Formats: sequence, structure tokens, C-alpha cells
Amino acid sequence: MFSFYILLIIVLIIVIYTLPMTIKICFSNYGSNFILNIYIYMLRFIRIGFFDINYKRIDENDRIEMSLRLFGIKLLSTVVDAANLTIKDKKPVIKYEIHKAFFLKFPKKTGERKMFSFHDISRMSNLFYSNKKVIYETSLNIKKSIVIRKFNLNIKEGFNDAALTSILYGIINSVVYTIVVPIYCNIRFLNKPSISISPYFGRNILESNFNCILDFRYGNIIVNSIKFIKNFKWR
Repeated sequence: MFSFYILLIIVLIIVIYTLPMTIKICFSNYGSNFILNIYIYMLRFIRIGFFDINYKRIDENDRIEMSLRLFGIKLLSTVVDAANLTIKDKKPVIKYEIHKAFFLKFPKKTGERKMFSFHDISRMSNLFYSNKKVIYETSLNIKKSIVIRKFNLNIKEGFNDAALTSILYGIINSVVYTIVVPIYCNIRFLNKPSISISPYFGRNILESNFNCILDFRYGNIIVNSIKFIKNFKWR
């Protein structure tokens, strides 16, 4: 029986490694709240995974809920409660609490509150800078196997003040096309991306919807991820 399970795992790894995979990304926001859904398919129609991020503004605090499902089984559920920016020892910090659940079982709360400071941001920035070559080379290798079949982005923005609406409209256009153009030039698209940015004058509104479907080879991701972890400088 044990040998059967080992054989089944090996066959599953070979299938996942060789077969084409599809990721469907859906994002929508209304004001500050947003929902991000990532679906993982095998052969474009067999859903094998689902990842969800839901951000909510509750009173003056922030809540982020994340869940991961694989083959219909909820593997992880995480809730992050973060308070607003505060001052501790004359330094700006963000207080937050994390609750995790594995297979729907929440561990006991410790009551301990953690801190996230700007020193942590600086440390992560330095870590990213010291590994920029590894990150760049890995991205080049991964993008070779990626094909984008659908790319739709719709943004609605507006203020009561027409001048602010025009300024924000220009900023959003600049940011969006600065990001999208390099992607379009370096990754294969089966269809042209659809981008719509609509200003609304005399109305306070900020809404966006994003849908993207891309195909890739999972084996390419695995090989390059192993290389990335091996060459990454953690300090």
C-alpha cells in the first residue's frame, strides 16, 4: 500500500510537471476594499487550486483575509488584523495580529501583538536590491513559457473637483501603460490587451476590474524556482 502511494505521488508530479497549466486572475475594488482571486487550472478546465485575498476596511482598522484551496481542500486560512499607524518609542509602527487555520482548525490566540516598522521595509528593500540580478534572470527564464490569452483592465475614477480628476487620470494612465507596455513587448499575447480608463467629473468614485488568463508550463516554474532559491542571498 505504501508503494502504491509513492507511485501515485510520482505520477502526479510527472503529470503536473509536463502538462500545461492555466492561471486566471480576477481583481476588483470599490474604494479602498478589494478582492483578488487566483484560479489554477490544469488543461484549462480542471481547477486544481484557488487562492483568495480579501481586504476590508473595518472602522479605523484594516483586515486582510487569505485562503488557499488545493483540489477542493482548504489548506490554509489566514486573517491579519492591522491597526492604524501609531508611535512607539518615538518611532512609527503598525500593530497587527495574525490568526492562522490549517484545515479549518484555528490555533489558540496568544494575545501577543506584533509590530511592523519602517526598518522592516528598509531591510526588505535592501534584500531585493542585493538579489536584483537573480530576480531579473529568473523572470527572463519564466516569461519564455508564458502565453497571455486574455488581459482586460477597466478603471473608473473621479472627484468632485475636476482638476483633481484630471490629475489622477493622467497619473493612472502613466502608471498603467508604463507597466503594461514592457509586459506586452516581452510576453506573447494571443489577443491585444483591453484597457479602459474612464474619468468621472463631479463624482467621487474609484473602481477597477482586472481579468487575466495566462498559460504556462509548470515544469518551467519548478526548475526556475529551485534555481532562484538556491542562488538567493537571504542576508
